[in-house]
Amino acid sequence: MKTLILSSLFFLCAVSFAQETPCSKGDCQNGYGFYYNKETGDVYHGFYKNGLYNGVGYSQNKTSDYYYSNFKEGKPDGFTVYDEGEGRTSGLFEKGIKIGDHIREVRSSQGFSRELISYDQGQVLSRKTFTPQDIADATCISGDCIDDYGIYFQNNTIISGKFENGRFTYGEMMHIETKTSDFFMPPLETEQHTPYFKFSITMTDNGANEAAYISVGPKADGQYILVNMKQNNFVGALFKDNQLVERY
Repeated sequence: MKTLILSSLFFLCAVSFAQETPCSKGDCQNGYGFYYNKETGDVYHGFYKNGLYNGVGYSQNKTSDYYYSNFKEGKPDGFTVYDEGEGRTSGLFEKGIKIGDHIREVRSSQGFSRELISYDQGQVLSRKTFTPQDIADATCISGDCIDDYGIYFQNNTIISGKFENGRFTYGEMMHIETKTSDFFMPPLETEQHTPYFKFSITMTDNGANEAAYISVGPKADGQYILVNMKQNNFVGALFKDNQLVERY
């Protein structure tokens, strides 16, 4: 995703939280909509189907817990990036229930750390923290980068995630020079034809640009949302082959 595309969308839309009706923008039945309920504190910015969160979206509750996901029938589903008060976390959901291994960002002055949290139908099975001690290029600096969770460093990029037969299966790629992190679960096929959900965050002088979208290979292709809390900007869009088709 090119910065130019993000910037051209980003500064064109701000949402007011002072609307009288919860659906303050767009179509909250079938399409893109922005929903804010002053009584409950619930926010949803994304796509709908039959009045339910369905598609790429961002939801937040009154305690500021948030979820970026490809929602299905109102619930986070598949690979999701979220924060329930303990730090940004990524992992799999099934009909709103956590499953498998989730990776949590550990907020610490000690440096880069991640916690692996294993779930079975929403129940925590185990927790383990990984903190690299020595960083060398093109090496696995913590964990197991062949067939488990590991942290790999190469070309100023930190890859934190699950690996299978040496292949990255899901997690985060932090690009140090561009101050951008990409969170995703790439499809198994190598032809780059299968759509998948992706979340990217880029730090700027005007706050963090947080984008969630459907990607095919490296290109945005489908539903897209952008959030910048500092600027109170919420943008919805549709892309085709990395080209903007419609902006909401």
